[in-house]
Amino acid sequence: MSDADTPADVATSKWATSVVLSSGDTAYIRPLTTHDKAALADFHQRQSPESVYRRYFSPKPELNARELEHFTDIDMVNRVALAVESQNQFVAWASYERWPGRNEAEAAFMVDDKFNGRGIATLLLEHLAAIAQSNGIERFTAEVLGDNRGMLAVFSKAGWPLQRRFDSGVVDLDWDLANTDEFLDSVERREQRADSRAVARLLLPKAIAVIGASHRPNSVGEALWNHVIDSVNVPAYPVNPHHTELSNRRCYSSVDELPNDVSLAIVAVPPSQLEATIDGCIAKLMRGAIVITDIDGSGIDIDALVLRARRNGLRIIGPASMGAASPHLDTKLQAALVNVTLPAGHVAISLQSGSLGGSVLRHADDVGMGVSWFVSLGDKSDISGNDLLQFWEDDDNTRVIAMYTESFGNPRKFARIARRVSLTRPIVAVRTGAAADGTLGGALFQHAGLIEVPTVHSLIDTARVLATQPVLRGPDITIITNSRSPATLAAAALATAGLRGTVHRLAVEATDDEFATAMTMALASDDVDGLMVIHAPAVASDVDSATADAISRYAVSDTKPVLAVLLGGADGPVQPGSDVPAFAFPEQAAAVLGRSHAYGRWLAAEALTEDDAVADIDPESARQLIEGAVATASEQAPGAEAELSAEQAGLLLATYGITMPRALLATADTAIAVANTIGYPVAIKAAKRAVGRSVKAGIALDLTEDDDVAQSIEQMRQSLGDGATPFTVQEMSAPGFDVRIRCEHDDRLGVIVSVGLGGVHAVVIDDRTMRVAPVSRSAATAMLAETKVAAALETAGIDADRLVETICLAALLASDHPSVSLLDLNPVIVSSNSAMVTDTHVRLVPHDHGSTPIRKLD
Repeated sequence: MSDADTPADVATSKWATSVVLSSGDTAYIRPLTTHDKAALADFHQRQSPESVYRRYFSPKPELNARELEHFTDIDMVNRVALAVESQNQFVAWASYERWPGRNEAEAAFMVDDKFNGRGIATLLLEHLAAIAQSNGIERFTAEVLGDNRGMLAVFSKAGWPLQRRFDSGVVDLDWDLANTDEFLDSVERREQRADSRAVARLLLPKAIAVIGASHRPNSVGEALWNHVIDSVNVPAYPVNPHHTELSNRRCYSSVDELPNDVSLAIVAVPPSQLEATIDGCIAKLMRGAIVITDIDGSGIDIDALVLRARRNGLRIIGPASMGAASPHLDTKLQAALVNVTLPAGHVAISLQSGSLGGSVLRHADDVGMGVSWFVSLGDKSDISGNDLLQFWEDDDNTRVIAMYTESFGNPRKFARIARRVSLTRPIVAVRTGAAADGTLGGALFQHAGLIEVPTVHSLIDTARVLATQPVLRGPDITIITNSRSPATLAAAALATAGLRGTVHRLAVEATDDEFATAMTMALASDDVDGLMVIHAPAVASDVDSATADAISRYAVSDTKPVLAVLLGGADGPVQPGSDVPAFAFPEQAAAVLGRSHAYGRWLAAEALTEDDAVADIDPESARQLIEGAVATASEQAPGAEAELSAEQAGLLLATYGITMPRALLATADTAIAVANTIGYPVAIKAAKRAVGRSVKAGIALDLTEDDDVAQSIEQMRQSLGDGATPFTVQEMSAPGFDVRIRCEHDDRLGVIVSVGLGGVHAVVIDDRTMRVAPVSRSAATAMLAETKVAAALETAGIDADRLVETICLAALLASDHPSVSLLDLNPVIVSSNSAMVTDTHVRLVPHDHGSTPIRKLD
């Protein structure tokens, strides 16, 4: 079914989407409709008798009219059917039918014989499961012939634990549609492999066409064409209707004249010709297009163009891309506007801004940094930073990823992918524009272990060090130098970076042998985590002296980074070809070491094999409480939010083992009786409060008798008026240190957890750090260390274990229950043996069933 033939209700369905197959090809999944009867009948007749028998358990040469009506007339609730299209061809379909009166459904699949082995059935299973869960279906069943090993493998590898029964040659399967860790890991592994292959198909072409190639001097077409033919080891073809020959090669007048082996198009045509050009690439079954053309102000519907390209197997980088390049022999490509002449190295660079590309590459060249890849994403209409991360995770030539991004696209997916990639390859990033959003960006970067840098210069500095030196695993840096003032400057810069510098002073006229001896001894010491070697030459001509050679030869360690500072020299390697990075001043080197250490701490926390299993939680009781509160609010106003009282919040927190003093609602007339029920001392809190912590502001603490309660109630009513009621009467908790734990749902990223100093002035103090839920114990401990909380608790002699546990539990509660829009615990009073939540703000919102992850192109 072509784009024009797709019914409007199907095209706009949330279940209609482009997907990446395991082969890297793209396809289109959509609901079946009665318009598909002829296509389904034709699909059925194309399949082998063996495939038909395995699907229907009997010979069935064709589907009759009643069967076609039954399969295509669906309600997408109790009866669901999905079709898969590739190159406008119907290549697979799947369905589920709900068992009457049960929360179970039977699933079935059929894939075109020619398209087996591309992961289509697994994709369909994931999508069917997501639809089923959204409709309250919790379990699937299936019947598979015992000799249908391919389909049995699909079910067994999906990630759900299966129950099997074998009878009379048929295997009965059933399984819960639960988002288990095994299932989620399986989906992520399949996604990574598919996305990596999709980018590989684009950036590792069999043949290239430069559409808009030219011989006009200083034109875009000339630069692209010359760069391509001077670099690639595959056939390259120019396309321009105004030329018959370019560089002694035939120049094709149109895309449709090109040979059929072209898999990548470099497109530099006027905006008015772009859509026809992409359609021509689709017709030639190309795999990718790098679009240099800038379409700003052109009126082109780029979303529609990308959708059409994806449905037909074509992926796009751009528009407004500056191109892509790789200098390595096995991936050699030079399809960029700027001539990428950098040496082959291990840093992959991704830029969203095309205009910055030339400057970034020139600076990288100035400091002698080698690259594995350079990709300018431009407008990111299709291929995004997520796709590149998936690709570079598999690239043996890439050790470090350097990114300049103005937006995240799909932040939740970016966070998940970046966190996994960061475990093996550091990601250094400059964020600006929408990506600089404080709450979202900060939580994402910290959660994923990204190394944030403020400038493009620091991006290159940090990337070149991480590409050639080990990650700094501790804070102790030895400064070896023959000059006092630079050592003082270095020590101060290291302290600013959160490190400890110890100076090993050599004589001003120290020889290269003395530097070598000092470096060897320092690297052998267990008390040294890294080395900064500062050489101050007597005269400028000595900068590239024997000392630089000694640094290059002796500053070698598999576990400790070594950075050189050559005063009077320039940024770059300490010598041409050396792996030891050199800087002109100590501050730059210290800043990079600080970033390396922060990354090392993140790696160490992620590597902890701690038991994060949480006992004594009751998610089912929490769900019932939440759904009850949401239903009550919706009865008053459909879709309304629910605000929990202190009493309700205490019950909810208790289901996850979070402690809150007993609290009950009261009126002015019942407050004394309620206080006696709870037992003195108590606190009284007004419903509406002013700023501060006083009776007139709406908070009365340490009330020990009835008269105290009566007087406090009266003062609150006088100060706050009718907004004071109802009152919360709460058991007093032991004194301690105030901390704030806030979990807030973000539609783009999920639950963002922030921790910092608490109390009535928490917002003003703004001492907080953020992560994405759920939060491990090691991550919660790191969060405390990133704020003033850890130091304050240590000074007060208060153990943080119970607070760490409360952070983890609060994050888990919010992430387990998407209806929890806000969970604000402030203050949490931390004492020697408890972390007591004394005030809360809990906001609930209606939430649809089901959250099964599905692989799709956003």
